[in-house]
Amino acid sequence: MKTKNIKVAYTNRYSKNCSIPHSGAAMSATVPKIQMEGRWLESLGFTIGAPLIVEYEEGSIHIRTLTAEEMAEKERGEAQAEFEKKLAELEQARNRMDSMAAPSMVAEPAVEYAASAAKSRY
Repeated sequence: MKTKNIKVAYTNRYSKNCSIPHSGAAMSATVPKIQMEGRWLESLGFTIGAPLIVEYEEGSIHIRTLTAEEMAEKERGEAQAEFEKKLAELEQARNRMDSMAAPSMVAEPAVEYAASAAKSRY
């Protein structure tokens, strides 16, 4: 196994300060980052756009590309989540339609209408 020496660097993350209304102020937090780049990654199979999985525990990080089976499972999970979301939206639409009151009658019943029409002729 080959080794590469790198350092943990830092980056700043900015977010809106929600505690001060209408200030527009942004808060900054310094967080650690590990940056790797170079052709050596490509030679190990880490091509641009390749999906990765990062497994970690105290003091150790393992990065690898997803296998075809893992990608298929990920896509199945995403499709299932999308299906469930659409199903929930459909159920909400059904509930809204069911809760709507039946339209009230805008015309008089035929019997009353016929009687009033006959009176107005004479």
